[in-house]
Amino acid sequence: MMGARPHRKRLELVLMVLIGLAWGFFFSELMRRARGQYYEDQLKEESSPFPGSHRSNRSPTTQPTTTTHPPPWILASHLLNETRVLCMVLTSPKTHQSRAIYIQRTWGTRCNKVIFMSSKADKQLGTVALNVRDGYSNSWPKTREALQYVFKHHFQDYDWFMKADDDTYVIMENLRSFLHAFSPKTPIYFGNIFRAHPKEGYSSGGMDYILSKVALHRLIKLGFSNSSICTNRSYGYEDVELRRCLSAVGVLGGDSRDEHGLSRFVPYSPLSWYPEAQEWNETKNDTSDCCSSSAISFHFNNANEFHVLDYIIYKLKTFGIDRSQLTAKKSILSTKDLWNNFPTSHNMELVENDMMKSKLKRQT
Repeated sequence: MMGARPHRKRLELVLMVLIGLAWGFFFSELMRRARGQYYEDQLKEESSPFPGSHRSNRSPTTQPTTTTHPPPWILASHLLNETRVLCMVLTSPKTHQSRAIYIQRTWGTRCNKVIFMSSKADKQLGTVALNVRDGYSNSWPKTREALQYVFKHHFQDYDWFMKADDDTYVIMENLRSFLHAFSPKTPIYFGNIFRAHPKEGYSSGGMDYILSKVALHRLIKLGFSNSSICTNRSYGYEDVELRRCLSAVGVLGGDSRDEHGLSRFVPYSPLSWYPEAQEWNETKNDTSDCCSSSAISFHFNNANEFHVLDYIIYKLKTFGIDRSQLTAKKSILSTKDLWNNFPTSHNMELVENDMMKSKLKRQT
């Protein structure tokens, strides 16, 4: 019995050591996993396109006290897939190589899809050849044919549909940032199609504009199908006829000016803006600015200016300046306002049902 007692004590000591090691390993593993989860959550927070959007399981005492803003390129990349824009560029055979080709090499590469509409096929540009005549007096039938083509072949794949002339330069990142606040299900369009002129009524200053998905649907299904609303003549001016059609089918013109009242869709080149800017801008304040700091497009550019603008906007760096941010989503009109602005001869259900039928037909 006396010999067994020391042996029993040694066993108890070994057992206690083993238990201690097991508990030590257990607590060490818990601490390691906790630290790993913390750094994983912090990494997600820092890489999120929208600060504060990630919800972690960390306690309030372990959350960082500062907000990490994502780099601008992350926001732009996010919007590329969220705000899908089809760019429709109207051109003509005589300007394929002097204008349109420079769009294909510069800002056209930043569209979700770019389509060149012309009266003649061009393999290098991949133009869609429309059976229409060129010229300003025939701009309406050409635009009408182009919009019908886009609706037939690409309507389901994009949220917004932009039309631009081949002497227009567009900053696609600014366009998507501006459109982010609006739903493509709202019947609305933006651009510099018209502005009031006290003596001459309305004048266009260059035709580039963007239609929401519902706006294009109404224009095609309710406008182009009714010649009393949208003329189907083989001639006509785009600026006059388009505004008339959009208004008749309840598509509203949105205000695209910035918080200072400066234009985002600019009807002249920024490289030769003065004194045109003083005439165009309708702000009461004294300013030497040609246009908004968040400008979307410039019209009447020559071939050289496309590459100059590309360099200034995308390659020239200004140290310490970064104002990139997204505006919150907003509703343009209430349901009642939308109904009051839509002709009583049409019903919203007609549009919605037709869109649903088109979607089901495509799926089958």
